[in-house]
Amino acid sequence: MKIIDITHLLPFEKSNGTMKKADIVNVIVHHDGSTRPLFYDSIKRYQAEARYHISKGWSHISYTYILDNAGDIFKCLPETEVGYHCGNLVINRKSIAIKFDGNMQTQKLTSAQIKAYKELMIYLTTRRPDLPKLVKGSECGHRTIKATACPGKNITDQFIHSF
Repeated sequence: MKIIDITHLLPFEKSNGTMKKADIVNVIVHHDGSTRPLFYDSIKRYQAEARYHISKGWSHISYTYILDNAGDIFKCLPETEVGYHCGNLVINRKSIAIKFDGNMQTQKLTSAQIKAYKELMIYLTTRRPDLPKLVKGSECGHRTIKATACPGKNITDQFIHSF
């Protein structure tokens, strides 16, 4: 598994605060709700998304990791940076966010996204002693935290827990 760190390529206005890795207890799963084209420049897409999040007053992109349709895993924020991603500041302050590219109300995950998600979750929950509270069962969809369609009807709770 390869993680592509693009934190230095994304607009970043200011920090929303930091958390200790030992205090991170959740992974919140999202989709971007935008139709995913077949081919696109992932980094340009995330730079535009970061500018949009900044325009909403969120200081930077909201997601720690983003999985594109090719199955590439992009690290967009340091794991210790608080992202505004689930509409609940208490949970934002103790979680990291994984977002899938695409509108999962109408699109399905690619097989590459499915594989990348499972590899990333195994890595985060079993191979990271610096994240001791992040274990299998600590992952959930955005809709579990707040009434929303995110992460879309095509990302089921069963899938979220399938790794």
